Amino acid sequence: MHPTSVFHWTDRAAQLAFVEERAYLTLVGHVAGALTVAQAPAIRDVDDDTRLLLHLSRANPIARALPMRVVAIAHGPDAYVSPDWYTATEQVPTWNYVSVEIDGVLTATDDAMLIAILDRQSAVYESRIPDKRPWTTAKLPPAVLAAKLKGIVGVTFSIEAVRATRKLSQNKTPDDRAGVVAALATSARPMDRAIADAMREKSS
Repeated sequence: MHPTSVFHWTDRAAQLAFVEERAYLTLVGHVAGALTVAQAPAIRDVDDDTRLLLHLSRANPIARALPMRVVAIAHGPDAYVSPDWYTATEQVPTWNYVSVEIDGVLTATDDAMLIAILDRQSAVYESRIPDKRPWTTAKLPPAVLAAKLKGIVGVTFSIEAVRATRKLSQNKTPDDRAGVVAALATSARPMDRAIADAMREKSS
């Protein structure tokens, strides 16, 4: 989380909506005294807004060491900001970005919950594909599903704390912000344009 309070993002509902829209988390935990990283898609638990649901490869070191306290990071768009885009002089380069950090505890589930997580995830993610009926685990023969489940672990992520940053030039003048938006909006990089959109939204 950025140390400057003007960049802090405190809307809990919006934070969790961002996490689900972004979908993909980086998890950082300790395994055998060493920092270990895993990546996994996660969704909100519709029955408990203090939990996220995900699954991990059973071979993942974090999956083999559950339960575990971790920090999760959901990365949003980010973009370099040139000082030449400001109207003010004697400025320096910086970086604008959006991210959410979550402290919490990962706990393994049973297979029934794992299947529910897989079906819930596919319902959420496949709903983003136009004109398609969602894939479900019911499409697999029972023996095939059982074999697939042996390779993954269902996980609940109990949320203890959320910290979020929206660094979108809030510390700059309206004219300087407008210069940044104008430059990023015409960039060939999709993430630059996404930051421009986020800056416009923040200003509205």
